Amino acid sequence: MSFLSPLFLAGAIAAAVPIVLHLLNRHTEQRVPFAAVALLKGAPVEHTSRRRLRELLLLAMRVAALVLLALAFARPFLKASSAAGDRLTVIAIDTSLSMSAPATVARARRLAADAVHAAPAGADVGLVRFADRAEVIIQPTSDRGAASAALERVAPGFGSTKYAAGLATAAELFAGRSGTIVVVTDLQAGGWDAGDQAAVPESVRVDVRDVGPAPENLAVEALRADGDRVIASVRNTSERARSVRTRLTVDGHPAGDTTIMIDAHGSAEATLPRVPSAGVAVATIDDPGGIPGDNIRYALLGKDSTTSALVVTTTGDLDKDAWYVRHALITPRGTAASLVGRWNDEDLRDFGSIVVLSTRGLERPGREQLAKYVNRGGGLLIAAGPDVDGEVIADVLGSGAPIEIKGPNGDPERVAAQQPQTLAPADVRHPIFKAFGAEVASLGLVQFRAVARVTGPSCQAIARFTSGDPAVLDCAAGNGHAIVIASDLNDRWNDFPIHASFVPFVDQAVRYLSGTASRGSEYLVSEVPAEVPPIPGVATVKTGSGTRRVVVNVDPRESQVDRMSPEEFQASIAHLQGGAAQKANADTNEQENRQHLWQYLLAAMILAVAVEGVVAARMA
Repeated sequence: MSFLSPLFLAGAIAAAVPIVLHLLNRHTEQRVPFAAVALLKGAPVEHTSRRRLRELLLLAMRVAALVLLALAFARPFLKASSAAGDRLTVIAIDTSLSMSAPATVARARRLAADAVHAAPAGADVGLVRFADRAEVIIQPTSDRGAASAALERVAPGFGSTKYAAGLATAAELFAGRSGTIVVVTDLQAGGWDAGDQAAVPESVRVDVRDVGPAPENLAVEALRADGDRVIASVRNTSERARSVRTRLTVDGHPAGDTTIMIDAHGSAEATLPRVPSAGVAVATIDDPGGIPGDNIRYALLGKDSTTSALVVTTTGDLDKDAWYVRHALITPRGTAASLVGRWNDEDLRDFGSIVVLSTRGLERPGREQLAKYVNRGGGLLIAAGPDVDGEVIADVLGSGAPIEIKGPNGDPERVAAQQPQTLAPADVRHPIFKAFGAEVASLGLVQFRAVARVTGPSCQAIARFTSGDPAVLDCAAGNGHAIVIASDLNDRWNDFPIHASFVPFVDQAVRYLSGTASRGSEYLVSEVPAEVPPIPGVATVKTGSGTRRVVVNVDPRESQVDRMSPEEFQASIAHLQGGAAQKANADTNEQENRQHLWQYLLAAMILAVAVEGVVAARMA
């Protein structure tokens, strides 16, 4: 038996009061011999033993009434027990793209089956599969056969690895119970985004079962048009150099092929002739023993492809307002912030990204156009310099990516008073910094005389200043992205434009925003809109003016061989006591409410008081 409010049991101490009074009233009369008393022996008087019995009954009723009252206030209930007990084992199996090599699939199923059979006797077993999203396949059950049969039907898909999604779904199944989450995975390093942390109940242990590194693999990581050619980037993750034949088709028709040699753990570009001027280009390689989903990549050519950038400045004159940015980009087009509202949806759709260097004169129609652009999947590169108003940017990005931008010391013009700072990448794997390779340290040579304070709870800091403040943020907004730099790009607050790292940084930022699901013409499987199936290929989406084609590709990070250790995996898991305690409290409340034992105890207390009254009346 358990109690909802056990502190009220202390009230049972009051039962000692009638006992103490009873003991204090007891006294032994002195026996005095008297001859006449012998004449009273036959008188019909109550015997002392019978009276003492009634006194004890009266005492018992008074004590019982007080104890029953304390028990009633303590709200007792009988703790429910299930056939499976309180133990639970949930197997969370990684079904992301990196797990889809044939040998890896076999190892994963074997490890998951071992976890099912090793679950404690009497414990339930549940099954969850996860990639960028998680799904419960088998609810907690004592039927081990059903769980084992379900494992045979589990197959990896095309999604990205997101450990937080898998652990969150698995933790929900425990509902106040204790047990173990067994994670079957290849420990893909990209499965934890920067700042990610999963929370599980304190009573739940996380056990990581490593399927080992991926086998030798070839992957088409990128496909792009370059003039009259199409270039496919192919990576080799094996320990040996490999010869790779790359084939190109455009709208289903063969457009050429080429064979290249790729060094061990290296990458190379396969250049293919571009015959048609528009259409859907598909690059394909053969790699039967590796990850099958990354052997093909799609791209839109011609009218459907977008590589140019629109630069928003105060006047629209790039030579005056954005000289360095103009020379860092290929064929950029400038516009004044006050004229953005005159651009229609189709006009903005022609740009792969928009660079915002000024918000002066950006009125409500212009903000709405930029907001629609990024919500459709567009990419914004925002330099938080003296000409950018943080409230306007927050209005453009909307509630999906709340962001706050404050100038240095509250006054953007007080540049000279700032202590120069440098920046360093916080995530060297981010596509913007990945192209720098070993030269990424050159970014530390840039001196920032003034910086803005930029914060956003849904943004990832991919670079930080020496002060620890975010220097470059990657913010998701709608179906698009925004890269926010906490300084300007016009040589007013820093000397970035005069360094050799400026051009590749701006170029890679624009490429990232233009080429990774940013404009809505190309999506990763994990980022597709609701109406697009999450599988690689070509799809049609509805727009305000009709329909348009988009391509869907797998995440190239799934083809990388970077792995983490089980200890690094565990470091991103927080064990929370509050969640389990709240669920347990809810369960006990529900059980007590169903049983209502306190009502029966209260009735028994009333009965005890009634009996006490009758006995007391007979003794009066």
